[in-house]
Amino acid sequence: MKVCSYILTILSVLCTSIDLPAQSYQIDSLTLAIKNAKSDSERLFLRTGLSRVNSKLNFAQAQNELNEIKKISLEKKMYTIYSYALNTNGAICYEKGDYLNAIIHYQEAERFTLQLPEGKNKFRKLGELYNDLGASYSLINDLGYAQKYYARSIEIFEKNKDSVGLVLTYFNLAFIFIDIQEWEKALYYLKKSIVCAGSNLQNPELLSSYARAAAISFKLKKLKEGKGFLDKCKKQAALIELDLDRIYYHNAYGEYYYAIGKVEAALASHMSAYKYSVLWKDPYYIADEALDIGKIYTKTGKNDSAEQYFRIAYDTATAYNYMPKIRFILNEWAAYYSNAGNYKRAYELRTQLLNFSDSLITLQNHNHILLFDAAYQSIFKENQIIQLVSDKKMQQLSIEQKSTLNYILVGSAVIFLLISLLSYRNYKHKQKLQQQKIDTLETEKQLTATEAVLKGEEQERTRLAKDLHDGLGGMLSGIKYSLNTMKRNLIMTPDNVEAFERSMDMLDSSIKEMRRVAHNMMPEALVKFGLDTALKDFCNDIDQSGALQVNYQSIGMENVVVEQTTAITIYRIVQELINNTMKHAAAKTAIVQLTKSDGHLSITVEDDGKGFDTSMLDKSRGIGWINIQNRVEFLQGTLDVKSGKEKGTSVLIEIGV
Repeated sequence: MKVCSYILTILSVLCTSIDLPAQSYQIDSLTLAIKNAKSDSERLFLRTGLSRVNSKLNFAQAQNELNEIKKISLEKKMYTIYSYALNTNGAICYEKGDYLNAIIHYQEAERFTLQLPEGKNKFRKLGELYNDLGASYSLINDLGYAQKYYARSIEIFEKNKDSVGLVLTYFNLAFIFIDIQEWEKALYYLKKSIVCAGSNLQNPELLSSYARAAAISFKLKKLKEGKGFLDKCKKQAALIELDLDRIYYHNAYGEYYYAIGKVEAALASHMSAYKYSVLWKDPYYIADEALDIGKIYTKTGKNDSAEQYFRIAYDTATAYNYMPKIRFILNEWAAYYSNAGNYKRAYELRTQLLNFSDSLITLQNHNHILLFDAAYQSIFKENQIIQLVSDKKMQQLSIEQKSTLNYILVGSAVIFLLISLLSYRNYKHKQKLQQQKIDTLETEKQLTATEAVLKGEEQERTRLAKDLHDGLGGMLSGIKYSLNTMKRNLIMTPDNVEAFERSMDMLDSSIKEMRRVAHNMMPEALVKFGLDTALKDFCNDIDQSGALQVNYQSIGMENVVVEQTTAITIYRIVQELINNTMKHAAAKTAIVQLTKSDGHLSITVEDDGKGFDTSMLDKSRGIGWINIQNRVEFLQGTLDVKSGKEKGTSVLIEIGV
């Protein structure tokens, strides 16, 4: 199916950069083009472009229009249009900050784009889709998947020698490392973007890469290299047309002035970048520039202004779910209060940062579950359609074959029937084997995805435990040292001495609690001494706390080394089960038993609590129980729960090692 070149030209101009003051003209132009369209395919393409423009004014109406377009194009088997409508749906969800739904639409568009005829148009669409998926995953803080899709995009663009696509993808890939402040890596990919541009692109299109490369060079104190990039930006300044390019341009100068100590000039440049980010209506850069302005005001001692811009940065990043930025904004904001001597507010923000990081892990797991389910449902529906069509063709073919054989082999009806039965049996047998292979591959895919989620969760726990121990722990210890020094230099009344000592005791308790939390997130005993010792320490800690009397037993675990990923997963399962016992069981005693025998590892957790109806577990939507099931499935183990009212609860898990 071909689409007239003038249609593609209109859509590329109107939908690439939508400027609200010009929307009325764009809507009128597209409406007229739709009226004059010569075919259904042209009309649907133009309606899709109009939906993209209208999404800025009425998101719900645009969604309804796209749903109707998708329905019509699917019924008429216009798969190119269906893929384009899905892509557009993903784009408007992305612009609204609904990155999860953007990913769902982009992945659906990918499946249909893969079915298009081979050619440059197909590969260009795939490259753009993977680039869009990379950007969406990066904004839900799933940087591993973001890198995977950027890598696919780069592979396609390199194979097809698409320099325009490579410039954009390398530029976007750099932003992953900008978001986690890995400046060297970010600069590396920006340089690759510049090299790919070569002499094939107009100078204004190189400005973005030059400006970001300059800004990052200054952050790395590479003043000479940064100045070289900045000089190239300056030569192109007269060619700037978009406010987005002005943001990059002024941001680069802001970083330059800041690096050479001209703070007032740096502030003026970042203020200009902030102004253009507001005009461009891009919350990503509004949050970015507001954070930089807040840091500069902090340096100049203008605390009220610093507070104002930190608030703008935080509110904007939160409203649009820019998760990588929220973490750094909270960290900078807490440091600002700490330097200002407001330790209470700094502690509140550090606590908020810790809670945000914990909730982020849960949200990432939730997002993965939703995305896997959406992909499964989509594939299931498509397979149903394919199977129905296939069955119909098979039935028609069988009828034709039987009719032909009936004319040729009238006298051999019995033999024909026997052959048919044997063929049908063979067909069913092959079909069963094929289904078994599909089920095995699906299971392996799910296990791989679960492994990635669990490893990501443990890596994040380890990082958070280190940050908590080294960062917040160091700050609290510093406060304690300062207070002790202060005490020696002050003359206090007995009452004040007593109050001071109580405060010091509370501070000691806070330090101990912080160390306990860090230890729970990644216990040292698990890393140094293995699973048996770690579980024994965990049970002893619970027992000594008085919250629950826990008896730990291990059988056959002498000199047994459990692989670290398996050990961490088992430890988290036991930790979750004991936490559930303390929260819900009203138990007085519990037993944790770890047994190694005949290549199997058995974990038993029993309590004398009030028990519950185990049939409720099938309907449970609690994150804790879902995490236990996912971890047991990841270890390819079995899970058996026995419980009854006032009879306590027994959980048995068996794993092959």
